[in-house]
Amino acid sequence: MTDEERISYLAGDYAGGPGSLDPADAEELDELRTLLADPAMWEVPGQHLEDTVVATVTSAASRETGDDRSDPVASARRAAGGEIPRRARRRSRRSVVAWAAGAAAAAAIAIAIAIGVTSGTGTPATTFSAALSGTPLAPGATGQATLTQTTAGWNVTLHVSGLPRLDNGRFYQAWLKNAAGILVPIGTFNQSGNVTLWSGVPPTQYPTITVTRQQANGNQASSGQRVLVGHAHSTS
Repeated sequence: MTDEERISYLAGDYAGGPGSLDPADAEELDELRTLLADPAMWEVPGQHLEDTVVATVTSAASRETGDDRSDPVASARRAAGGEIPRRARRRSRRSVVAWAAGAAAAAAIAIAIAIGVTSGTGTPATTFSAALSGTPLAPGATGQATLTQTTAGWNVTLHVSGLPRLDNGRFYQAWLKNAAGILVPIGTFNQSGNVTLWSGVPPTQYPTITVTRQQANGNQASSGQRVLVGHAHSTS
C-alpha cells in the first residue's frame, strides 16, 4: 500500500474501500485514525512534556520486547479469543515504536523552541527596563530601554522619540554607568526610533543609562552632552 493510499484512507476518501486492504494494514490505519481524532493529540504541550515523552518511549520499548500486559489493544485481541498473525503483530508493534519516536522528535523540537526564547541555559531570561528622560539639551526627548541577558551579553532595545537626526560625523552614543561614574559604551545611532544595542557589562553593576551627542573626531570619550538619562530596574 502506497503512502498516498494510506493518506487517502485516513482522510476517509480511499477509493478501494476497506475490504480491498490487507486486514493488518486496515487495523493499523484505523488505530492511527483514532489517535489523530483524539483532541488530546492537538493540545498545547505542558511543562512536563519531556518526562511524558520519555515515559511513552520507554513503555513502547517494553512492549516491543513482548511485555504487552499494559497494552489495551493486545488485551482486547486476547479477550476476543483470537490472535493476529505474528508478522502483523510485530509490524503493529514497530508502528507504535515509530509513532513514539516521532512524538519524541516533535517534543525535542518543541523543547528547542522553548529554550530559544530563554537566556540559552534553559531558564527564563533575566530582563531589566529603564525609562529615559530628556535633559535640558533635549527637553522633549524620551526613551524606553529593555535589557535582556543572553549568552553573548546583554541585548538592549531602545525606543527613542524627540531626538533630531545627526549626520556628517555627528551621532548619538549610548552608555551604561556604574556608581563610580565609569562609562561603558553600548552602541551608536543617528535618530529617534527603535535601536538595537549590546552591552558586555550587566545592568546590575552598571544601572544608569545615558545617551550623549558625539562627534567622530578620534576621541572615544564621552562628550558630556547628555540628551537622555535613565536608571535600569529588574523586571524578572
